[in-house]
Formats: sequence, C-alpha cells, structure tokens
Amino acid sequence: MVHETWSAQVQHDPWLAYCWWGMHGLAAVAVGLCGVAAHLPLLVSLGLALASGLLLYRLVRRKPSAFFGTGHLALSGQSARWLDGTGRLLEGDVTWLWTGPQLVGLVLKHHEGYFPIWITRRRVGDTAWWQLQRWLRFEQVRSGSG
Repeated sequence: MVHETWSAQVQHDPWLAYCWWGMHGLAAVAVGLCGVAAHLPLLVSLGLALASGLLLYRLVRRKPSAFFGTGHLALSGQSARWLDGTGRLLEGDVTWLWTGPQLVGLVLKHHEGYFPIWITRRRVGDTAWWQLQRWLRFEQVRSGSG
C-alpha cells in the first residue's frame, strides 16, 4: 500500500554540495578571468577580478539551503512542510523542478518566498529514497500525469 504522504530527515550530501560549488565557483572564476581572456585594459581586468572575489566571498558566506540545508521534509499531494535545522517551519504548495531517478527538485511556495530543495539518495537514505520514488509515481498516476 502506498501512503498519501512521504516524509524523511534530509541530511547534507557532499556530492550535491560539490556540484553547487562546481557550477557557481567556476562561474565566479570565469568572471574574474574574462578581463585577461578578452585582453581588456588592466583596470577593467582588476575590476572583474575584484567582482569575482566578492562573488566567491558571498558564495562562501551564504550557501543556499536548497543544497546545504538539513531538516525534516514532509510531502502530501501538492503541499509540503519543511522544518529546517534551526527549527523554522515552512508550509506551502509545491512546484516540481525535477523528478528523476537520481535527483528530485522542488520549490516550496511559502508566504516568505520560494524555497527550493534538492533531494538525492544520499540526503535521505536508501529506504526513504525508494519510498519517495514510489510516492512520486503514485502521485503522478493519481493526478493523471503519469
């Protein structure tokens, strides 16, 4: 029997964090190297390098919870509850970004804003991952999109 809700404890996944650093860190470095690659004047190149450094500093200080956050996630139909590691509870509707066999992405629409959450097998464990995949198939069939 498939339950109409799914919930699990979401942990830190270092590989998901490496992917985030790869995407954003390399983009920041690329911005810094644009001046050199395009043979721009020295002051412009230094300005781009400074902007790149500030971007990297901001990335280190403000890591997004979508990739780094831990907490408890509960899904029911098209709504979700997220209790983050600090004890803040967010409830709202869900928009699915991706529902694949290795990665599931969703956005929780809360009155404070939009909160994306990326889920991998390493973040929830093997059993919860299997249950999530089964729950997603059940929801697709139930909603008529599967």
